[in-house]
Amino acid sequence: MSIFTPASASKSTILANPIIGRCFAIIGLLLLSACASTGKTSYLPSENYNSRVSILVIHHTSANFADSVNILTKKSSNSVSSHYLIPDPSDESYTKKHLEIFELVPETERAWHAGRSYWAGKSSLNDHSIGIEVVNQTYCEKPAPVSAGTKPPKRLCFYPDFAESQMVILIELLHDILERHPRIKPTHIIGHSDIAPDRKIDPGPRFPWERLYQLGIGAWFDDATVTKYWQQFTLKPMPLVNIQKALNAYGYKIETTGVLDEQTRNVLSAFQMHFRPSQVTGEPTIETAAILYALIEKYRADQLDKLLDIPAR
Repeated sequence: MSIFTPASASKSTILANPIIGRCFAIIGLLLLSACASTGKTSYLPSENYNSRVSILVIHHTSANFADSVNILTKKSSNSVSSHYLIPDPSDESYTKKHLEIFELVPETERAWHAGRSYWAGKSSLNDHSIGIEVVNQTYCEKPAPVSAGTKPPKRLCFYPDFAESQMVILIELLHDILERHPRIKPTHIIGHSDIAPDRKIDPGPRFPWERLYQLGIGAWFDDATVTKYWQQFTLKPMPLVNIQKALNAYGYKIETTGVLDEQTRNVLSAFQMHFRPSQVTGEPTIETAAILYALIEKYRADQLDKLLDIPAR
């Protein structure tokens, strides 16, 4: 049966045809749908969300500005990036008259700066963090070959000072970031070596963590509390297993083995580079333990009692 209707047919005749009626209905719905899709989107804010950013990680580049730009912005077999890059004024490859902060990745996006990492119960920290690279040409020398059966020494590293002008613009940037991301706690402003102590040494022992703390950025200990624990541990040293537990409670990834193994030395070295840069030995010294427990008392007070509890032998 043909659904063609001559032009002279009346409106009632057309609508009376069931097939034609359905066609008109479908066309009408399509037109309404098209009109609805062009409407303005209204913003109705919800309180049920938060920023992905809760950690701030500071790095040094070990390369000059030009090479750092190339490494951090170009694709490679091992592509890396960061949210910000801060040049070194003494670097000949940086040709501008004044220091500038370079934004490489928007803060809302995920930069590839942390790699295999862990802090305070979170892993894969690229998902949770902002990364800042500061140009600082630290370099390390490898040890000479040793005889079979002898453990080779670790590499020897040299850490240049950070320029004052770098620190001025870094501090300004950090204040701005913290204003935008209030979820970042003082204990979550950390170095690359803190989140990957088995493979990273940046930003190194010359980075001014204490200065940042005095300006309201990051965590630091109180001298009087350190003295209290130093006196206490001098009389009765804290067992290594407790120190391992305390390091983990503060944020570091470390297994509680009770043995001064390689992972423990790496974590202790990272902790010392951050909080005891004049004594980076990888050893659980009394001073290191006192600083650690002073930090626990200040920032992890709910865990202090159990971390002071020495297990019975």
